[in-house]
Amino acid sequence: MENSIYNSMIAANQLLNKQNIIANNLANISTTGFKETFNYILQNNSVNNWYNTYNKIEKEYYNLSPGSLNYTARNLDLFVKNDGWLVVKDPNGQEAYTKNGHIKINSKRKLTIQENEVIGNNCNITIPDNMNLKILSNGVIAAIEKKNNEVFEKEIGQLKLVHLSMQNLIQKQNGLFYLNKYHKLFNQYNNIIAHNHNVRIQSGALENSNVNAAKNMIEMISNARQFEAQMRMISTCDKSYEHANQLININN
Repeated sequence: MENSIYNSMIAANQLLNKQNIIANNLANISTTGFKETFNYILQNNSVNNWYNTYNKIEKEYYNLSPGSLNYTARNLDLFVKNDGWLVVKDPNGQEAYTKNGHIKINSKRKLTIQENEVIGNNCNITIPDNMNLKILSNGVIAAIEKKNNEVFEKEIGQLKLVHLSMQNLIQKQNGLFYLNKYHKLFNQYNNIIAHNHNVRIQSGALENSNVNAAKNMIEMISNARQFEAQMRMISTCDKSYEHANQLININN
């Protein structure tokens, strides 16, 4: 009976973790470039008893499919194609990767995504005042200036673009992706990936979140019912303990 209560407790805890992931998916349904997260349970082969719930371990994985495109016609809105990623510097100064291409210019004339500075390809990007920008498909940033009815373009830098499969990445609570430290690339590049000249971007469009709202709502309801079932199991076992104790006291 003790095993039943313990197993129900662990199962309920796993369901709560799953509910947190689903809630985070739904909360980010309108977040640009957000990738839907799931979790699944693996059997821990290091434990001899294969039938206990507490022998299982949880893993996260991501929905790799692209979200729908939102055509904004804004020059600083970018869609990164296929397995390409934009590179930003997080608050700790570490390189991180994102599909969110909604770029802004801060007070220091730096390009930012969600207040994280965008990293250039072997360059520090500073945007001149009163300049229109154009970002080419290879990430080159050109400042456009009109003089005497003529248009002049000047290259001021290039975005750093990297090619990484989702299997090589993990997502942290800040919403950014990082290279998985257990992957061979981590040691090879010291967690700094080189610019990839084959990655292409599209200006004037943003990738929407790929969260399936209906599917996540159904899973949330299903998890809630399973959680209630585990709670009833714990309550039933608890009542059985009480009855057993009463019988023991009577016999004594």
